[in-house]
Amino acid sequence: MPTSATAMKQPEDQRTIELALEAAAARKRGRPPKADKLSDAERARRYRARQKMMPKDDWNYEQLTTLARAEILRLLEGATAKPASETELVSNWAYGMFLLWDRTTAQCQRADDRKELLALVNV
Repeated sequence: MPTSATAMKQPEDQRTIELALEAAAARKRGRPPKADKLSDAERARRYRARQKMMPKDDWNYEQLTTLARAEILRLLEGATAKPASETELVSNWAYGMFLLWDRTTAQCQRADDRKELLALVNV
């Protein structure tokens, strides 16, 4: 029987080494807690915000082509009235929009759509 609360071995036991229990209890297993950890509510709020930013439905070819055409026309409208350096910059942006459309729809694009968008950019 142990004689006190701190003595965990028999008094006549000469082989067992006495361990300090306070040091073992202070150090827990696993990763130490962060000082700025998020609460469950904050984590859930961030998760819901990320889910809202995700697209709700899939894009199809027609939607992507219509969006690319509208963006190219928006970029190029009134470009001739702007200074030459700005006109060149805007035309490069429009060509970049065409390249994005071309890469995204490479496997399913229609030749007439490609010609039409390329003609819009090369004006």
